[in-house]
Parts: sequence; structure tokens; C-alpha cells
Amino acid sequence: MAQLFSYWHSVRYHGGNGLGGPKLLVFVLLVSGILYGQGQPVEKISPDVRTIQKAVNDVVGTPIPGGGVLQVAKGAYLDGYGIVVSLEVAFDPPVNPFSPQKTPEEIRTTAAQRLKEVQEKVTNVLKQKVAQLESVGPAESVSVVLNILNTNPAYLPDMPSQIIFSVKKQDTARVSLRQYK
Repeated sequence: MAQLFSYWHSVRYHGGNGLGGPKLLVFVLLVSGILYGQGQPVEKISPDVRTIQKAVNDVVGTPIPGGGVLQVAKGAYLDGYGIVVSLEVAFDPPVNPFSPQKTPEEIRTTAAQRLKEVQEKVTNVLKQKVAQLESVGPAESVSVVLNILNTNPAYLPDMPSQIIFSVKKQDTARVSLRQYK
């Protein structure tokens, strides 16, 4: 067994020709300085991102038993694009045998009405708030990605699964909407 480790014993106590002692310490300090000292400084989230997140949460956040906002708005600033905010909602609770029974027509009407209300509210928020944002350049945009959980797909086969609202800061009067199924 002493034979297996005899090389390490001789390097350790006799200096060897490898990196040992002070040379190893200098090498480790240099490498760690190169690897860890060159990182990008961590930036704080822009107050403008928080402003848009809060405004979107305020207008979309109507409580619905078993529905409503499933995931609150979360935003990020993307260099060269602007602010992107994402959230998830359900417009109606799922039908189950323990809740008051609604007809398929009532479910369709309620979901269509809530969809229209949310579209109008988010569009109005973007028109009002985007022009006031300081961290968004004139050529940049603000987008809200609204993910919709269809809790009653049998009654709402045409419900979009995602709506993207987008507006450029230089043209806040024109909010574009794209729906995806």
C-alpha cells in the first residue's frame, strides 16, 4: 500500500516539480480572480417594470371563485426590445358536480364578457402608462403576454390560449393584439 502513495509522499515533502506551496496559492488566486472577478454587475429591476406589473395585476386581478389570476404578472426588461410582462388567468371555474350548474350558454357568455373586459382594460393601461416609462426608449415596446387557462374546453373550444398585447412607446395610441389558440 505504501507503494501506491509513494509519489505523493515524495512530492509533498521534497518539493517535486509540480505546483506546490506558494505557487499553488498564487495560481488559485489568479484563476478565481479571472473567473469570479469579471462577472457582470447585477442590476436592479427597473421601477418601470414594477409599475407595469402592478397596473396589469390591478386591472386583471378580479377575484373569481376557482378562477381569476392564476399567476400574477411578472415582468422583465429586455435590452433593445423593452418590457415584457407575463401572467396567467382563468375566466371561469371548471364545471363540477358540486358547484351550481351553469348552462353551456351561460359559461360561453361569461367567458366572452370577461375576455372582452380584460382586453379593454389591458389596452387602456398600456395606452396610459407606456408613455410615462423612463427606462423604455422611444423605439422600444412594452408587451403583455396573457396566458389563458381554458377550464371548460368542451364549452369553449374557440377560447384563445394566449393573447399578446404590444405597444411601441412612440405610438401608444396603437396597441396591437394577437390571439393564439
